[in-house]
Amino acid sequence: MFPLLDGYRAIAALLVLTTHVAFTTGESFSPVVGPLLGRMDFGVTLFFVLSGFLLYRPWARSAMAASSPPRLGTYALRRSGRILPAYWAMVVFTILVLPEIQPVPWDFWVVHLGLLHIYIPGFTLEGLTQTWSLATEVSFYVLLPLLAWLAGRRHRGDPSRSSKSQLWVIAGLATLTWVFIIGRSTLFDGGTGLSGLWIISHLDWFAVGMTAAVVSTRLERPDPPRWMNRVVDLARETPICLGAAAAIYVIAATPLGGPIDLVDGTGTQIAVKHAAFAIIAIFFLLPGFFGRWDAGSTWSRFLQHPVVVYLGTISYGIFLWHLVLLRLIVDVFNLSIFGGGFIPVLIATVLVSVLAATASWFVLERPVQRWTHRRGNATGRQRLPSPAP
Repeated sequence: MFPLLDGYRAIAALLVLTTHVAFTTGESFSPVVGPLLGRMDFGVTLFFVLSGFLLYRPWARSAMAASSPPRLGTYALRRSGRILPAYWAMVVFTILVLPEIQPVPWDFWVVHLGLLHIYIPGFTLEGLTQTWSLATEVSFYVLLPLLAWLAGRRHRGDPSRSSKSQLWVIAGLATLTWVFIIGRSTLFDGGTGLSGLWIISHLDWFAVGMTAAVVSTRLERPDPPRWMNRVVDLARETPICLGAAAAIYVIAATPLGGPIDLVDGTGTQIAVKHAAFAIIAIFFLLPGFFGRWDAGSTWSRFLQHPVVVYLGTISYGIFLWHLVLLRLIVDVFNLSIFGGGFIPVLIATVLVSVLAATASWFVLERPVQRWTHRRGNATGRQRLPSPAP
């Protein structure tokens, strides 16, 4: 139904990969392009917003139509099947192959396989650091049914009032993040270690996607509010949306958004970067959520190109595997950290990551996904009432 979103997934995965290669080779410290490369961790924001949109949309539709919401058992099965098997395979490979800690203590296995490493200090492992965002994503999966119930429990069956009620609750979720960010910055003047990785620090990014889900669902009903039609009008002005996103991205790459390296910025810099990423995501994704999806525009043609769509299909595998493969490239070719070679290392990392992600998709992800969908559908049919005689 949203044919451009696979392309956005591809962009998100490649942004994360590129910023890690830039950091490893030292290119992110170059004076001109370095800040732009360093801010490509914006790819994580894209993943969070896309998840908020796609996962909340069935609940938004259920609230407006007063229909049955997604079944929790089916939802849990499909989310677990989509995320965990491929993640576990990557974790086992990484821990066994990278020699940072050998043998790896049993508690490291438990913490990482259980996606608990963002809550317990001292469990960071080389090749797995990017998975903090996956642990945060899973936290959102766990919370979403409760959040959806809170947002959609009033005015069910009344699209106008239900959409307003949902938007107010979602705005409250975003406010929680900013209360936390401001409170943390006031008390600690910047980052506080692992707390910056928790779901509370990123609920507003998910809320952006949830808001878009409510708007897109309301637009399917009669007489949507005028401001929603204005959103559609803006989304169809693709050059304006992408230009605004690019301009704000450049601002975020200045010292206003904080340092590019792993040093925490001030509280103000953290807030500026966080808010800028949310605004960039809004403008960047508007054409994908509400724009014209035919092949008439250059942007639409690009996002629907078969190669881009395929990269979007395997984007989860690219995200999972790129960091351990980057580390292996550095070791195999005896490269030095921060020693340069950004372009050849980037090309090599993209190629081997696409190969690994392809294997992950066809051998593990797609078979498990098909099984969970069959299982979920079968369970749903079993609970349907018998037809009347």
